Amino acid sequence: MANGLYALRKIQVGKETVIGTPATPTAQLVGSLTMKPNYAVYRPDDHDTGLFSEYYRSEIVGQQAEGTFESDFNFEQAPILLGMAVKGGVTPSGNTYAFTPTLNAAWNPDTYTFIFGDNQQAYQIPMVFATSLTISGSVDDAVMVSADLWGQKMDAGASFSSLSIPSTIEAAKTNLANVYVDSSWSDIGETELAASVIDFSWQITDGVEAIKYLNGQLYADALTEKKRHVELDLTLAHNDNYTGTILPAFLAQSRIFVQISIDGSGTKNLTLQGCFVVDNPDSLSDQNGQDVIKVKLISEYDPTSANEWAISVTTA
Repeated sequence: MANGLYALRKIQVGKETVIGTPATPTAQLVGSLTMKPNYAVYRPDDHDTGLFSEYYRSEIVGQQAEGTFESDFNFEQAPILLGMAVKGGVTPSGNTYAFTPTLNAAWNPDTYTFIFGDNQQAYQIPMVFATSLTISGSVDDAVMVSADLWGQKMDAGASFSSLSIPSTIEAAKTNLANVYVDSSWSDIGETELAASVIDFSWQITDGVEAIKYLNGQLYADALTEKKRHVELDLTLAHNDNYTGTILPAFLAQSRIFVQISIDGSGTKNLTLQGCFVVDNPDSLSDQNGQDVIKVKLISEYDPTSANEWAISVTTA
């Protein structure tokens, strides 16, 4: 009997042409995946059976799978994750993928078939998409990404394709980030908030859900979308940039326009942009002898530019 080995785990993904129709894997995704079935079980405990046994039968009445994918935010894999979490059908212009949500039309995120497991067993989950996604960075560390995933069902007995890990993977590095705060979308990326930001977390809230109909199967095969926003958490040095820019915007509840731009080698780049209002700042705290303050920015629609937030990734 062969035992499954942790070192031999792998994740393969294939983009689906039709939602829920399994696709052949075309890429090996590098990161950490925790996926498991979360099936609805009918297990009655209130029937008159003449027994002291509380349960006497169990039947699966609904199927789905849930989990999380975590990795460094690398330029090579990012378009897959952003397509599942933000906007589907995005094709690059040159080497740049622009994930700018259309605010008055469906985003139709991409769905993928996941095949994962180890040397003992591979599992297949069709119709995988991301319900939410977080991009975060701290000094002296890689930018990290975490995606909450939902899948149609989990089947054992799948087979891996002959794929290799990407030959080149380059993580975005937090220390290379530049943060800008401006007063309009047209000026975004002009005024740098220098020597102020210590860490950040950019979270796209839940907005995509699977829906089920009475159509002869236990699992979902369609998606629906709802309103969502971005929450940008920043840890800032308590300096003139905070008291002169962030604090006044909070007190006036005026919009600020934030850009985080991180260059990699060559032309590689990650750019996060958004129109935000400042939520209640946290209390002052100490970090390495300096006062810092944590603030949460909430994205808000800007009627002047008809924008709210955008993400772009430039690959090699």
